[in-house]
Amino acid sequence: MVRKFLLCFHDFSVWNYQDVIPVLEELKELVGAPFSVLVIPDTENAPMETIDGFRAALGRLKLEGFELALHGFKHKAEFSQGRSYAGLIGMNLTSGEAEFAGLSEYESCRLLQASLGAWKKLFADENGDAEMPVAFVPPTWFSNKFLPGQVRAAKMLYEDRFSMTTVNGVRYSSPVASFAGIPKVTENAAFLYAEGILKFPFGVPRIAVHPVDFPRLNGRIRNLVRLALGCNRRLVFYREL
Repeated sequence: MVRKFLLCFHDFSVWNYQDVIPVLEELKELVGAPFSVLVIPDTENAPMETIDGFRAALGRLKLEGFELALHGFKHKAEFSQGRSYAGLIGMNLTSGEAEFAGLSEYESCRLLQASLGAWKKLFADENGDAEMPVAFVPPTWFSNKFLPGQVRAAKMLYEDRFSMTTVNGVRYSSPVASFAGIPKVTENAAFLYAEGILKFPFGVPRIAVHPVDFPRLNGRIRNLVRLALGCNRRLVFYREL
């Protein structure tokens, strides 16, 4: 039986798209197919020319077959009165990037709607309509107890650190290999873990790469992708789950 895996490029934004596009194209050539790209939709304070270029780049990626998913709102948390103590710990561990961590039901819904609103601005056609993203991935995977249900109610797949849950409630075991934000002394262990989850006979593992991984870890990540393809695994999109 052919097993599955996902290659997910995180943190594609208005601020880095020009540098990231060549990396996406190189990975596409290696894999032989497009893959999933996680978009940070907020464009606040970006020059209009840059926003227009970002919007055009997203359109080109979509035409090339890349799957575009929603990755939070700003990927940087704002002050919230509704954040729990556990959420504050998550914020501290991620230098403030865990914007959904520990939020109250109201604040979580408000931030999710802001994220969807920013997405609509990026992808709206001449009639003001935009397709809903197929999946939502909270930045750093830190979340709150309300967000999974809110995401699924909005007709999107929800991803956490260890699993993915479809709109219909089907849950997939999905360990993730990620190398951003970890101490360099732990990178070898992280790559060994990544190799292990790809060889394990169950689940749908994810290789989550970030702009900060390149070019320093480019060779090791390429080898990891080759391993996934050589382990009788097929690259899939979120929408195929």
